[in-house]
Amino acid sequence: MKGKPILVNMLSLGLLMFLAVGLSLAQGPRPPGMKTGVENKTGLAGGSDYLPVQGRLTDAGGNPLDGTYSLTFRLYDVSTGGTPLCSDTNSVDVENGLFSTYIKATNCHIDGRQLYFSVEVEGDGEMSPRQYIDNVPYAWSLRPGAIISDTRDIVLKVQSTGTGDNDAFIADASGTGEAIEAYATDGIGVFAKSDTFVGLQAYTYDPNNDHPGVFGCAAESSGTCDPYRDDNGAGVMGYSQYDFGGYFTSGASADGGVYAEANGSLRPALWAENIGGGFAIYAKNSSSGSGNATLYLVQGNSGGDFVVAADSYLGDRKWRVDSTGKGFFDGGYQTGGADFAEQMAVEGEEADYEPGDVLVISASADRMVELSTEPFATAVIGVHSTQPAVLAGAPDTDDPLEGIPVALTGIVPCKVSAENGPIHRGDLLVTSSTPGHAMRAGDNPPQGTVLGKALGELEEGTGVILVLVTLQ
Repeated sequence: MKGKPILVNMLSLGLLMFLAVGLSLAQGPRPPGMKTGVENKTGLAGGSDYLPVQGRLTDAGGNPLDGTYSLTFRLYDVSTGGTPLCSDTNSVDVENGLFSTYIKATNCHIDGRQLYFSVEVEGDGEMSPRQYIDNVPYAWSLRPGAIISDTRDIVLKVQSTGTGDNDAFIADASGTGEAIEAYATDGIGVFAKSDTFVGLQAYTYDPNNDHPGVFGCAAESSGTCDPYRDDNGAGVMGYSQYDFGGYFTSGASADGGVYAEANGSLRPALWAENIGGGFAIYAKNSSSGSGNATLYLVQGNSGGDFVVAADSYLGDRKWRVDSTGKGFFDGGYQTGGADFAEQMAVEGEEADYEPGDVLVISASADRMVELSTEPFATAVIGVHSTQPAVLAGAPDTDDPLEGIPVALTGIVPCKVSAENGPIHRGDLLVTSSTPGHAMRAGDNPPQGTVLGKALGELEEGTGVILVLVTLQ
């Protein structure tokens, strides 16, 4: 055939080819060696993909040819020169000039660019000019700037059935815009699902660290949302005009609702800010036990702090708790309790002791107390506390504490007796002969016997009044 003029008239290459690329393979003869089921492939690059071609082969005089011819098909992204995106040579049966075949387009990167088609017959050289390939109307729905619109639940579904780290969809914005921008008037803007890996993965490579990897906003307009996406290099950032900026929850067996980790110096792993009238952080836990605390803090560095409170980020510290558990408070410490107490063991049964009992040091064991039973006892130590403001000597445990809280200083309800005369405010008090009760000390009580000063009055009998415990 070499040297014999041959003409190829492509009847419907552009139409059929892009029906194959954009929709499904056109019906026609199966390519040689094509396995059953190949017709269901989309014709996109990345596998054994076939693009249908039909045409008319004639000689230089326009007479249709018959027989078997070797046809080489090539696809380019330029009209002249360049390197073929893909090339395929087939032995094609021609009858009355007409032929129908397929191009094997494995690894032919068809991605919406303008393409040009060429054909070579029996090695006679590529025919010129190359044929400009028009997109069929439905293929326009995938061109840049196209809009895919419908009323159904799923308008566009991109799915990868491969194993391992095979991405179903990648969006890349090399300029200053968004890789993906999604709006929803009555539903979810973006829904991402993965059976065995990450459902949605987002990166930002902004060298100025000004923009988040993922930004979510719920507001009445994009104009409300947009100012909050700038100047914040968070991995995930959320803003809401109506409710929560971010809402995270987990099931009963999950690890947690939020996992936050930072690797930079003085960079917070979790940043919460409220510019309105509410809370920056609201935490609720319905489980009991120290391991199920509403807020559980772990400090892995002995030089760090558990908690720091300041007037601004890295500003003037107002209070903190260091890694040893020691607290520092610039403005003092205030509590609803009323005394300082020590947790101490008791002589006998704990059930025999009540708040307000006057106590003395027990001679039976170290760090043990018992009820006072005699007047002017020099072993007086304090009062069974009703509500201590500070409780020292108690271990950190969820189990009931052993012993009782003994108020050593401060204001505490105290059992008193009028056996040494009526008690008036300001009177010095000492132990009495009534077990667990204090009485008026009178003039010049012996040194070491004073329990404290009366803040209330008792005219007769026994009762309970407030006492300032000041041992002397």
